[in-house]
Amino acid sequence: MKKVRLGLIGCGYWGPKVLRAAAALPEVEVAFLIDEVEERAGSLQRHFPAAVVATDLGQALRDGGLDALLVATNPSSHFDVAGAAIAAGTHVLVEKPLALTAEECRSLGAAARTAGVVLMAGHTFRYSPAVELIGEMLERGDLGQLYYIHSQRLNLGRVRNDVDAIWNFAPHDISIINGWLGRRPTAVRCEAFDFLQPDLPDVGFITLEYGDAPFAHVHVSWLSPSKVRRMTIVGSEKMIVYDDVENQVVVYDSGIDRAHINRSFGEFETFGEFQLIQRHGDVRIPHIPVIEPLVAQCRHFVECIRDGREPLSGAEEGETVVQVLEAATLSRREGGRRVQLDA
Repeated sequence: MKKVRLGLIGCGYWGPKVLRAAAALPEVEVAFLIDEVEERAGSLQRHFPAAVVATDLGQALRDGGLDALLVATNPSSHFDVAGAAIAAGTHVLVEKPLALTAEECRSLGAAARTAGVVLMAGHTFRYSPAVELIGEMLERGDLGQLYYIHSQRLNLGRVRNDVDAIWNFAPHDISIINGWLGRRPTAVRCEAFDFLQPDLPDVGFITLEYGDAPFAHVHVSWLSPSKVRRMTIVGSEKMIVYDDVENQVVVYDSGIDRAHINRSFGEFETFGEFQLIQRHGDVRIPHIPVIEPLVAQCRHFVECIRDGREPLSGAEEGETVVQVLEAATLSRREGGRRVQLDA
């Protein structure tokens, strides 16, 4: 197979991490490193000496013979950068969020379809083996009736001034939960607080409603003393705790026996019978393949280019996540008002 000639635009914090993952694939050739600060791209060139350094995306699109572009610039530039690449017939993987409005996401998706190129949002954890395993369990109904999902994505830094903690962290959780449930929320509520920069929340609490399906609660913060990446999924038959920091999924065969909830203490013949309200069964830790989600994401991108198929986190999913983020922003600016999403 002919190698995919790949360029990276945005050689700051995140771009080199995505490029490292992509460059690990034998089907990829790193051809261009693009950054408005030439020294940043030049520093990265030490690891990819065959790559050409540029400060102008236009130069790479005109002269580089690029097949695909990784976009890791500030979110405010995603729409213009991805749009220029698509117009040049270049496949694009855009770091989350895909754009800053749902309308921009729709426009990019339409342009990509017209140009016949792959447009993919960098929802990295959709490609985590642990997330895929939990999705399979939910699809089989292993947990019984699904009650709720609680997600925590916390850290001390990295504090940004281009997006808030909600737009920086929550796309991961929203994309994961939507993928597990197979649909987007029907309503969103959000409360958030800014301590370090005005109108740029450092901590947010988002509630996602899914109609008759369960609800989800997402807690994000870059002002927390320790790194936490944990999701708890609670069902009527089983419960799951997914710890991304430990790369571990723990399945609890535990729950509450609803048949006995309304009985008073005096109606139980023994204390042991009373305790049967709570069911404590086995605890299982399934094996998780050691596959870095970033590498899996980049492999999926290359496969979609090769096979001409729509990515798992394509334009439609990118748009859906941004719709939820827009609703969360509106809700938190209006004191946590419940915002209904259009059908």
